[in-house]
Amino acid sequence: MSELRADTWINSPQAAEELLPFVGQHMVAHPIAQGAQKSGGQLIGVNREKRTASLRRYDTGEITEFPWTTTRFRHTTFVKTPYAGLKVGDVRRFDWYVNEDGQPIDTPRTLVGTVDSIEHSHVSLWVRDPKFGISGGWWAHLKNQDTEKHALRPTNSDSTE
Repeated sequence: MSELRADTWINSPQAAEELLPFVGQHMVAHPIAQGAQKSGGQLIGVNREKRTASLRRYDTGEITEFPWTTTRFRHTTFVKTPYAGLKVGDVRRFDWYVNEDGQPIDTPRTLVGTVDSIEHSHVSLWVRDPKFGISGGWWAHLKNQDTEKHALRPTNSDSTE
């Protein structure tokens, strides 16, 4: 199972409670002001009175305070996902456990879809289907916990399924 990057953004926090869960962890501060440089480091403090967050750089130990209201903060984690090896645009076969009427079925249908997005919890595939009129298809969302069930696998480019 591979890892996929998952960013949590805290945009111009209004209260210390929005940042407190991240104290001691790596954060990147993105000041909103034009020309201001982003800065990363360990979040070492949140000052309620001054409404600032303090980051300590790893290389120099320098501590910089960032005002909450004019800064976007980003925390990055890496989560295990079976879909990290996919790319948007990949075409894949998969098993689908819903019939054409939207009812669950025990024996799956094999469909072909194009990877539309890859999230930390699921992958979305665009399935062409002329029954859907103008839209021309629908999205299948395959959750991480259902990886084996859906059996996502490569397909030949000349497939007509």
